[in-house]
Amino acid sequence: MNYLTRICLGISFALIPLIPRPVLSAETLYFIYGPLKFPLSVESLEIYAEEGRITKEFAFFASQFDEKNLTELRETLRKRHKINGVKFSRLLKTPLMEDLLKSMGEIFSTHPNHNGFYAIRGALISAAINQPEEGWTAIDIMKAFPTEGMSIDTELATKMMQNSQF
Repeated sequence: MNYLTRICLGISFALIPLIPRPVLSAETLYFIYGPLKFPLSVESLEIYAEEGRITKEFAFFASQFDEKNLTELRETLRKRHKINGVKFSRLLKTPLMEDLLKSMGEIFSTHPNHNGFYAIRGALISAAINQPEEGWTAIDIMKAFPTEGMSIDTELATKMMQNSQF
């Protein structure tokens, strides 16, 4: 092997880690209720948010809401939040926000029975940084979630909502 070939191979191997790889993002939400797991694609939810169209996949979930709550869900999914990504990142690292995110991590996780604290914080920061002008939405957070799926503990979410003072 000549000298030039060795240099080219060396450079090639050095650059391999720099080649962009597909980034993981939540493609599916898994609603966990006891031993049951109900999948829903983020794409179906995005279609509903953007177009108001209920896909066949989303129809079961939509049937669980009355018209008013379904409209509120769509508004919530579409709502844009504008915030400086760096300032938001700093805010999310304060003790109060970390406690809040850890509580949310009990509901929204990378796998059942794993706290999703770091995944949520990372997704929030990523969504804020990647959508600075138009602002981020809940769909952007789902897409920025660092695993292919997001588990949602529906029983715990219901308990927390019933116990909340909001």
